[in-house]
Amino acid sequence: MTMTWRGTQAESRARYLQNFDADDVARYERWVVQLTENDLQACRSDIATEFTFRAGMSVLDVGAGTGAMCKILAQIQGLKITALEPSNRMLDCFRAKKELRGISIVAGFCDSYDDQSHFSANSFDAIVSRQLVNSLFDPLAAFRNWLYWLKPGGAVIMIDGIYDRDAWQGSLQTEVDALPLSACRTMATAPYLMESVGLQIQAVKWMEATNQMPSTRTKRYMVVAVKRKELQS
Repeated sequence: MTMTWRGTQAESRARYLQNFDADDVARYERWVVQLTENDLQACRSDIATEFTFRAGMSVLDVGAGTGAMCKILAQIQGLKITALEPSNRMLDCFRAKKELRGISIVAGFCDSYDDQSHFSANSFDAIVSRQLVNSLFDPLAAFRNWLYWLKPGGAVIMIDGIYDRDAWQGSLQTEVDALPLSACRTMATAPYLMESVGLQIQAVKWMEATNQMPSTRTKRYMVVAVKRKELQS
C-alpha cells in the first residue's frame, strides 16, 4: 500500500525542480561564490579529522548543486570526482566553472530504488553529501543506494545542518512536513538510519572549524560511515 499523506515521490521531485528556477539557482550561487578559501579549508580540515582522501580515489559528490563540495574536493590532488545532481539549472551553473572541468557529471536523484542504476555496485571509495540529507524524500533508499555504490571499505561522509522549521522559507515551506529530516534537531537520526541499512558508523561530530566561520549560518555536523570490507553489493 502506497502512503499518500505527503504525496508521491514523483510529486516531490517535480516540486524540487520547479522550486529551483533560474532566480533561485542564482540566489544559491551567490552564496556559493562568497565562500572563501578559508571556508573551503575549514571543511577539508573537519573531514580530515576522520577521513583521509588519497590520490586515485573515486569520489561521488551526491546532490552536487552548483559545485560547492566539488570545489573543495577538486583542490585535493589525484581524486577522480563524479557529481550527481538532478537540477539541470544547477548543472548549467556547474558546467560554467573552469575549475570544475574534468569532473564527471550525472544528472539524477539518489533516493529511490530506480536511482541505483546510475552507477554500478562497488564504484566509489567515498561518497560525500553536503546539505542534502535534510531534503531527501526517502533517506533510507538513498542510504541503501550509497551502500550499493560504495566499494567494500569505502566511506560515506555526510555533512548537514541542524535546521528549524523556519529555515525552510518561501516555496520550500511546503516541504517541511513531506521530508523526514527537514527540521531534524539532533545528530542522531541520520546515523541511526545509515546503520539500519548496513553502514558502520565511524564518527558523528560537530564540524568545529566550519562552525567557527562567519559564513556558517546553520551549525553543521558530520557523519562518517563505512561499508564493511566483507560486504559485496
